[in-house]
Amino acid sequence: MRERLRKLLPLAEENAVRYRRDFHAHPELGWGEYRTASLIARRLQELGYRVKTGQAVLDGKSRMGLPEADPMRRQYDRAIREGADREYAETMREGFTGVTGELGQGTGATIGFRFDIDAVPVRETLDPDHFPARENFTSRHDEAMHACGHDGHAAIGLGLAEIIAGLDARLPGRVKLIFQPAEEGVRGARAMVEAGVVDDVDILFGLHIGLGARKTGEFRCGTRGFLATT
Repeated sequence: MRERLRKLLPLAEENAVRYRRDFHAHPELGWGEYRTASLIARRLQELGYRVKTGQAVLDGKSRMGLPEADPMRRQYDRAIREGADREYAETMREGFTGVTGELGQGTGATIGFRFDIDAVPVRETLDPDHFPARENFTSRHDEAMHACGHDGHAAIGLGLAEIIAGLDARLPGRVKLIFQPAEEGVRGARAMVEAGVVDDVDILFGLHIGLGARKTGEFRCGTRGFLATT
């Protein structure tokens, strides 16, 4: 197992950097993450995951803070222009931008990992000292940027997906990867819960880059009293 991981990790890390920069350059606000979610779904399918999207993973009546119909249509059209996966994006119309991927058939526990994917409504600086500006992956959209790390969360999720896929034959149970829309404003989780996404999950992990850590490279567990929600 350790030898297999040593082989899988370098490529997964390299790909995660690439995914993160792509998501950072194409930020999408909550319930409009058509490009982000559709590309995640396609990659999970390529890796052999059983993928669910759209209304299969989101209860429509439980969604909160939906944008107006016209802005959502404009976000959809822009996502298609910017390279969204058309087949999966079609399943997400009208703001059904959630994705799950499941792997494994064993009789052990089902372990869930949740990653949020939405951006925030602020304009990114073009200051040449800003790392994304130096490396040429700043936000292409004036009204949004990934200022809260969700581009990194989505990329970590896909990196983890690649590693788990490489270990599939060794899984004693099942892994479920959950990519949640509209985390900002505390809007997206309930609709996925009400759709039954976590009903079969025995242990659920979530993460957030940076919060609670004292230094780069530190990994901490059990953050409590998190900002406005717990």
